[in-house]
Amino acid sequence: MRVHFGIFLLVLFSACKKYLDLNPNSALGAPETLADYRALLDNNLITENSTPGLGQLGSDDYMQSYSVWRSAEATAQNAYIWQKDIYGDETILSWSEPYKVVDYCNVVLEGVPALPQPDAAAMTEYNAVMGTAYFTRAFQFYNLEETFGEIFKPGSAKTDRGIVLRLTSDKHQHVGRSTVLQTYMQILQDAKKSIPLLPDEVQFQYRNRPCKPAAYALIARAYLSMQQYDSAKTYADSCLLNYGRLAAYDTLNMSGPRPFSPAGNDEVLYQCSAVSFKAQYYFTSEVDTTLYNSYADADLRKTVFFKLAPSGTGHYFRGQYTGKVYLFSGLATDEVYLCRAECYARMGRVEEALADLNTLLSQRWKTGTFQPYTAASMDEALALVLMERRKETLFREVRWADLRRLNQDSGTLRRIVGDTVYTLLPGDPRYAYPIPAEEINIGGIEQNQR
Repeated sequence: MRVHFGIFLLVLFSACKKYLDLNPNSALGAPETLADYRALLDNNLITENSTPGLGQLGSDDYMQSYSVWRSAEATAQNAYIWQKDIYGDETILSWSEPYKVVDYCNVVLEGVPALPQPDAAAMTEYNAVMGTAYFTRAFQFYNLEETFGEIFKPGSAKTDRGIVLRLTSDKHQHVGRSTVLQTYMQILQDAKKSIPLLPDEVQFQYRNRPCKPAAYALIARAYLSMQQYDSAKTYADSCLLNYGRLAAYDTLNMSGPRPFSPAGNDEVLYQCSAVSFKAQYYFTSEVDTTLYNSYADADLRKTVFFKLAPSGTGHYFRGQYTGKVYLFSGLATDEVYLCRAECYARMGRVEEALADLNTLLSQRWKTGTFQPYTAASMDEALALVLMERRKETLFREVRWADLRRLNQDSGTLRRIVGDTVYTLLPGDPRYAYPIPAEEINIGGIEQNQR
């Protein structure tokens, strides 16, 4: 690769904290070939610590002792108890890193069409690069919305505040907050544009490169957040029709510190990880006791996902699909099966909901021990699906999105720190994290109610 493009990448990687400070038109050089633009999308910042991660801090997956909580960094400490102001003087990578990725995508979407028209042999790669940029921008917008945007409510989405939709690499262009509905329409538009451009097959050698099944999965996830269950089911169908493989947990190697490979497993459609809040967060936060006890002894997730903590009574989570210390925030087929099962249940199609649920769980239990679930009613089937979704997708950013969606009318979260009880009430404004103050001051955008 030419030296000048290497300098361009270096400038991007070492850019200032705020995404507005990125300058793709730097005089130091810019990408000039399709390979340059592919390299821009293949950089590690796309998949390592690029989704917000804040939602997990506020989720009900884990609990901390007072001593562990006191030793955490300010953002993790304050998010754990759902404080009004949580950042202190810390740099808010949860905002800047996803928008940095969005900016890379905008550079690609503006630059690639300006290249000389490719010949037939290069058209597949040309389309894949454009599709990757559309998909990745949609994926980051989704995660930003589910962290900093207000909750999608069908009756008020046209006026509720979403996120800043950066659709150009021009850092001087002022962009205010879009509505929640506008935000989701952009997510869906980008993701749907990516489908005809992306490769049909899962990219096993390059899990950070999306494919058609990953795009279908992302759209299904977005429609689920929008509570449009017919559409979510349709796109879940398309994903699983193209790729519906599941990992058999009884074949995993349990001897190492983490049972999943960094190269991915059969379920990973798109590899990505969340912004990290220091290793201490992962290694000293114990899994919620009630959640751990909900797994049957024959359920292999009880050993695949967890390891005994030094206390001898609690457990740490170790089952991230990244195969590394970073928490998985990508897309996988287990989530898609659960998405479709939930849609079936809400549509009253109980047998089909149970078929998807049992297909998944049959790969989770010790061989010969799983007894298929049954349900006598739509409500009973839905309760089973939601409980298994809870147990399957813990410590992924999807859990915070589920809490926002499912706890609008009922369900209060509680934390006990020392002698103080903290609560997060149904539909509380604190389900939308505060936008960093420097972005409010520079961009003049509205802050979230807290």
